[in-house]
Amino acid sequence: MAERDATLARHFPRVLARSVGGNLNLAVAGASMLGAAALQSWPVLALGGAAYAALVAWDLASPAFWREVLRGKTEGQAAVRLPAPESLKDTRVRDAVRAMTTAREQLERTLKESPEAVRSHLGLALSSLHELEGRAARLAVRGEELARFLASADAASVREGIRQAAEQARAARDAEARAQYERALAAREEQLAALVDIDAARERVLANLARIAAAYQGLPARVMRLRALDAQATETMYGDLNEELGRMNGEIGAFEETLKSIHEVRVVT
Repeated sequence: MAERDATLARHFPRVLARSVGGNLNLAVAGASMLGAAALQSWPVLALGGAAYAALVAWDLASPAFWREVLRGKTEGQAAVRLPAPESLKDTRVRDAVRAMTTAREQLERTLKESPEAVRSHLGLALSSLHELEGRAARLAVRGEELARFLASADAASVREGIRQAAEQARAARDAEARAQYERALAAREEQLAALVDIDAARERVLANLARIAAAYQGLPARVMRLRALDAQATETMYGDLNEELGRMNGEIGAFEETLKSIHEVRVVT
């Protein structure tokens, strides 16, 4: 119960904001204000305020409203879906996305066959899962971009350029020439450092995709276990799943932020 309460508390501000700003609720509030102004009546305003508060309270008490809000996406996220595995070139990215796609299909079948009580309890977990899938889609795209760039970069030639620039700097007798060779050396070293960072970022992308895929693949069995237990399933079991997916969303979201620092790499030629 404590885990479920913590999950509800984390999402409460978002659900409250949706209800407070809902079209119907605002229409009721606006109509009461206009009516009170026209009639110059405080009781009308008070009644309108009470009606508005009642509508908000009704929303907050409705599991269906919570599911609607938590399953919703922002405008920028609405179209984010896992890419088709066959459209991906990088083998490891493709394998992770294919695993998620297969697990999602199995999960959908399991949920379809599950009692309404199980699906209702899983509302928050499914909302987190939709968000997690969006993150996986963005990571897959980024993984493809990084792999494509690394395939076009020649780290060996950069290392050779570093070796040559270092030798030329040591051999130069003219101070100005030596300074230019040293600048070339510094540029090559910076280029190599960037390539190393990009390779590390790609590996972290692949690791996070593998983590999401593993979580996805485990969900059908976990839902089936809840379905088998049915009435014996405890709030803690549902809460644990909600909390686990919510925590994963937060951690991978933080990783996405670190990837934003990698924008463009200019290869020194």
